[in-house]
Amino acid sequence: MRRMSERGDTRLGTLIFFGLLIAVGLAAWNLIPVYYAHYDLTDAVEEICRTPVYKARTPERIKEMLLTEVRNRELEQWVFPDSFKVSTTPRNRRIQLTYEREVKVLPGWTKVIKFDYTAEQPLL
Repeated sequence: MRRMSERGDTRLGTLIFFGLLIAVGLAAWNLIPVYYAHYDLTDAVEEICRTPVYKARTPERIKEMLLTEVRNRELEQWVFPDSFKVSTTPRNRRIQLTYEREVKVLPGWTKVIKFDYTAEQPLL
């Protein structure tokens, strides 16, 4: 026996909700790896910033170490050697990282994300 209240029609609000849910999921799918890669690189920058002076005496050696980490994370398309600024004083070391990355958030919508990070650690 068929119920009279079951007509099979769909509410427009439900369709809009699921469409928005899919769009948010797709945007997260495209954006989360970009931010994860950036934060993973900043962890490496922080670690290199702590490198003792006897292991890396010159800013060029520090940049080599940084570029090795960039290559290991396959970010050389966005992060270049001039993206890093290394300054060392007798007491501390500062590394500034600045770069931009273009991301396709949704089909037909790309966004340029600007990353700027500064690591400063005392020298031991």
